[in-house]
Amino acid sequence: MPKPAFPSLSLLLLLQGIVASAGAAEPCMIRGGPLVMPLVELYTSEGCSSCPPADRWLSSQLAQRDANFLAFHVDYWDDIGWPDRFASPRYSQRQRERVAAAGQGAIYTPQVMVGAMVQASWHDGHAWEETLQEARGPAGAALSLRMRPAGNGWKASIGAAPVDAQAAGAQLWLARYIDNQASAVKAGENRGATLHHDRVVRQLSGPWTLPATGAVSEQIDLPPEAGTWGVTAFVQDARGKVLQSVSLAADACGKGP
Repeated sequence: MPKPAFPSLSLLLLLQGIVASAGAAEPCMIRGGPLVMPLVELYTSEGCSSCPPADRWLSSQLAQRDANFLAFHVDYWDDIGWPDRFASPRYSQRQRERVAAAGQGAIYTPQVMVGAMVQASWHDGHAWEETLQEARGPAGAALSLRMRPAGNGWKASIGAAPVDAQAAGAQLWLARYIDNQASAVKAGENRGATLHHDRVVRQLSGPWTLPATGAVSEQIDLPPEAGTWGVTAFVQDARGKVLQSVSLAADACGKGP
């Protein structure tokens, strides 16, 4: 029995109405290529004394531009005296679900995940490059991301489609992040330290499930945000494998209203 034909992403996005209408402000846009852009997830906390080195490591990796990075601040360290202003119970739950999906049991900080690998070795440069290389296989999903000013804020439009039948049921997400953040910690394990953060997730939208054929498309309103920020869209299957990810920085998309 022949496999179903999967149309091009351009056609799918046109059919879903993601292409900007005539006369609308031209948004910036990015589309995923034939290979996966790896997504690196760091689970961290300002209340964890071993986390600052991982936070600095993440910041040092951004210039490489060969992967997308997101820092999820968890809230289970908050009760030792320093509530992390970036933490969310949703990110703690995401960490638990990601670990469980990989068949593992331990959650900890700092924890670095690359796709289904939930205990990635980020200390070892050679092992780290091998991890990223393994994640750069053929894309399992076509993915497009657009962003434009809208009112006092922004609007992000995302679209995704399975490349083959194995991608059906995978989930589409959109994360909004901020960079260049600093916190003067006054309690807890990092008391007296000034911590610096990049790619801090401040808004996580989704998930939306990819159909067996065709595309899924969504539009997300983004409130105004001061400073340096951007959005990352990604498609992830039930095991945690990333089928594709793309990212846009707001300052590359115009100043907005």
